[in-house]
Amino acid sequence: MVVLDEEHMSWILFQNTNDMYLSVVCGTVGMFTVEIQLTNSEATSYKLTGKSYIDQFASSICAKPDYFTPRKVANFKTKFNVTEALSEWRNS
Repeated sequence: MVVLDEEHMSWILFQNTNDMYLSVVCGTVGMFTVEIQLTNSEATSYKLTGKSYIDQFASSICAKPDYFTPRKVANFKTKFNVTEALSEWRNS
């Protein structure tokens, strides 16, 4: 697992082998995150458009997190080595 990109206090984009995952900060008073796996189409849009695509997509997730519940990756932080990936990203 590696971090590809980040918008501070908004979202983090990860890649694990060929799969991309987006972690989005949601909420106002009670903050929480929603982690989803990008579809092939979403990953392609990111590769073509870059950070602006993820900014817009993350805003959609933040606005309606319940809509993305079926796509949530359970146990994301423990399933993947997220802590190590974040540490490497922030120390580089």
